[in-house]
Amino acid sequence: MTKSLAEVHPELFHYTNAKGLIGIIESQSIWATHYAYLNDSEEIRCFLKNCLPDLLRDAGNKYLDELIAQVQSTQLRIDRQGGRKKIIDSFIGETQRVHEKILLKDALAEPYIASFFTTSGLEKGVSDQVAQHGLLSQWRGYGNEDGYAIVFDTKQFCELLKDVGEKMKNSMHAFFADVVYSSDPAFKFIKEFEEDLIVIKDFFGAHLNGREKNLDKIYFSLMHCACRYKHWGFREENEVRVVVLPYPLHHEAFYEDMKIEGITVGEISRKHFFRAGALVPYIDLFDGVTSIADKKTLPIKRIIVGPTKNDQEKNRRINAVKMLINQHGIKADVTASDIPFVG
Repeated sequence: MTKSLAEVHPELFHYTNAKGLIGIIESQSIWATHYAYLNDSEEIRCFLKNCLPDLLRDAGNKYLDELIAQVQSTQLRIDRQGGRKKIIDSFIGETQRVHEKILLKDALAEPYIASFFTTSGLEKGVSDQVAQHGLLSQWRGYGNEDGYAIVFDTKQFCELLKDVGEKMKNSMHAFFADVVYSSDPAFKFIKEFEEDLIVIKDFFGAHLNGREKNLDKIYFSLMHCACRYKHWGFREENEVRVVVLPYPLHHEAFYEDMKIEGITVGEISRKHFFRAGALVPYIDLFDGVTSIADKKTLPIKRIIVGPTKNDQEKNRRINAVKMLINQHGIKADVTASDIPFVG
């Protein structure tokens, strides 16, 4: 029996700085950042460039094999069109071009991503230590004495996301899943993306026979895969992410399709923050869903204070966090990392 995401990853770790911690506590929300502004320069593109061709080639070959076995004249048709390789390569190239265009130019659905890290997959002893003290590579990213890890209960977090999905069901397509890395075995990728791969394979058959030319039909299936696929270099993060794809009100064809189906599409507000002098787009994920006043808050289990140079500073930071959460009625444990990192 397949385990739920909460069973596989019972806790989610979100690393942030002091400003981010204050913002999350006070707003009781998490920001999902536009994919182009994350720390992976190949975000989304890694899948489209490195993984998609092999998936489409495999799907295409399997489909043609099945078709040849069913219809004797199929091989003759394939030969007339330049052969199997030409047909499949043409489909791969067209699919890549169209989805690069949709993603980068037309902005049919731009992914916004909120990232979390887990201890799943680590050896038991290591997992316990990282859960208690955090991941050194993350503490390094926040420099001297400015890092915090907010630990969420995954099961309760999933319940809150259901409320977000209900509130925004006519405004976005969203999903919550763990990341698959380029170094993971092929069977894991096939297992994780089975439903989307079936959609892609079925589309290949219809496309080959001229019944379906609109590659938008498989866009969300491709995005499910692309938004969960990352370079092996990020493997130690064991990432779990919320992916939000706002519906594109500016896209006339999409808007007309929704109108014909009688669906009123709402708009999700894109906000911005400054980073290194540049504007970064984001979506306030739990806006209107969580509220301290309504006592519907984020499921924060504990907060880990990052490595400090001495016990005096450690206690000072712990007490400051306790005052912050008490002021807003948040009940969570506050601990400190014992990793001897001094920057």
